Amino acid sequence: MLRVAPDAQAARRDEEAVRRVAEGVLAAAGVRAAAAAGPALVAAAFAVQTANLPNVTAGTDTATGEPLGPVGPAPHLARSVERALAARPRGADLRGGSRLVGWERAERAVLDDSRDRLAAAWPEMLTELRICVAQVALLEGRAIDGFTDFATHGAVYVNRARLGASPRGLPGPVRFAEALVHEGTHTRCNAAQLSSPFLTSAADGVDPVRTPLRADPRPLAGLFQQAVVLTRCTELYRRLLDAEHTTATPALAARRDRLSSDARQAIGTLRQHGESLTAHGLAVLGECDALLRPTAV
Repeated sequence: MLRVAPDAQAARRDEEAVRRVAEGVLAAAGVRAAAAAGPALVAAAFAVQTANLPNVTAGTDTATGEPLGPVGPAPHLARSVERALAARPRGADLRGGSRLVGWERAERAVLDDSRDRLAAAWPEMLTELRICVAQVALLEGRAIDGFTDFATHGAVYVNRARLGASPRGLPGPVRFAEALVHEGTHTRCNAAQLSSPFLTSAADGVDPVRTPLRADPRPLAGLFQQAVVLTRCTELYRRLLDAEHTTATPALAARRDRLSSDARQAIGTLRQHGESLTAHGLAVLGECDALLRPTAV
């Protein structure tokens, strides 16, 4: 069960459900997964389901072992990047591609700063992220800004450009904190919907719709996750503005307002398709509305 406000207990319950499913898939196939855990475990289960029996030990990674920690390139993570590139819409600019890279010392320092800011401004969110996100993988190349892949559930992928300041004055650690909340919320949604879907079967018959975050029309499932992501990111900036008063304050306020506007657009479109939402989905949408009220203009 998803709550828009971070809920560590519910997150742990849903993550445990994902782990049990992955272990069940491997056990049914007679595959021992003692060497795999986290995203590598889920990747092994995905490979079994797609008739590509893995060498589970080859699915190990170069993570630090700490939750929400940096991870270097690994084969199962690289396959996720390949899938993400293949899923880009027709006509998307793929020049420069996208590939995994290792973390430099200075980049790890920015990640630490981002987590520190989350700890100060929204500790409940940081706690939930540490439950849901095992690894943060770094991307290089212009084709992809960030993504998650349920086939490597527990890993999030973020472009290293997000570590630096934006042209409009957002500090790098703030941008990366937003990326962690953004991709971590997708991860949270993916786990929650496994046991309690947000959409009914009727959603399968709805044509793709325009969304705030993608140029190409997306299914309602994608729009639903965008609504939750945008609402949480709006709340992040509201809290950062309450906690920080710096020369970056105008940039933070502008970003909050843009995210809030996009969230309301997503919620409005979903309300037009209310018959396609489950009771769980409608409850989550109501929580999005409630959390956005403090930023109403």
